[in-house]
Amino acid sequence: MRKMRLQIIVMMLLLCGAAGVMAGFAGTTKDNMGVTVPQAKAVSTSAGWEAAGVAAKSDLELLVDLGEEHMDPSALLTVKIQGEIINTVSADQAKMLADQLAGAIGLSEVTTARLHGNEVFHAEAKVSGVSAQLDWALSEEGSSYIRVMLIGEAAEQTTEMMTMQQNIQDEMNQAGIANTWNAAIQGDALKTRGVEETMKQIEESISAELPIRSVEDYADVTTLSRSYEAPSLDAFVMSGSTPIHMQMAVHEDSVKKSNRITIGFPVITIEY
Repeated sequence: MRKMRLQIIVMMLLLCGAAGVMAGFAGTTKDNMGVTVPQAKAVSTSAGWEAAGVAAKSDLELLVDLGEEHMDPSALLTVKIQGEIINTVSADQAKMLADQLAGAIGLSEVTTARLHGNEVFHAEAKVSGVSAQLDWALSEEGSSYIRVMLIGEAAEQTTEMMTMQQNIQDEMNQAGIANTWNAAIQGDALKTRGVEETMKQIEESISAELPIRSVEDYADVTTLSRSYEAPSLDAFVMSGSTPIHMQMAVHEDSVKKSNRITIGFPVITIEY
């Protein structure tokens, strides 16, 4: 069993890329890569905090709103849906299920490859202007890890991406695949400021409508990353005994002479 779990972790790392944090099983920041399963609504353990209730807008809509307020209109939205099948299935069964999921997404051709001893089924295409990619990794023990990644322009394709996300999760649920999702929006800051000043300005803006509490941070010469507890958001990962619902990073781009902002719910799983 332990070997099987290690195989799943290795596959997730390979699929999500060395630069990113593992989708859905990510550590809370780039310098903390503990394997954590996303969970449902968190209950804050901080004294004096009360749950803010379910917002009128979905978490994904709120994320896009934050991007529109602080980022250039060309900001990109990335949504990742990931699932796992622990029960053993054959390569033929996994390929059939991958074909069915790809067809439901609108991806026509599924290719097969071997990666570090694992069978990987892959498909990608543009669907209604959204870049969609499916990766289905089958371990030698027969368990599966599935990831679907959607990338589109936040200003133009958010509605389409939300519909696709819901359809994909419905399809996974019907196939008996337990699944979760995470999302990130990334774009250039509207105003040129220092990294710390940019972070502070965004935090103040977010705090006006979303209760947040900083719990972890990382900084180097050009980058500042911070993770937050935000009880009114649904998805979270655990860092020790603390739930993390949101991560934000500001990176100074020396080429563009501007700051690149990335906001992730519950954590950032793309390079920032």
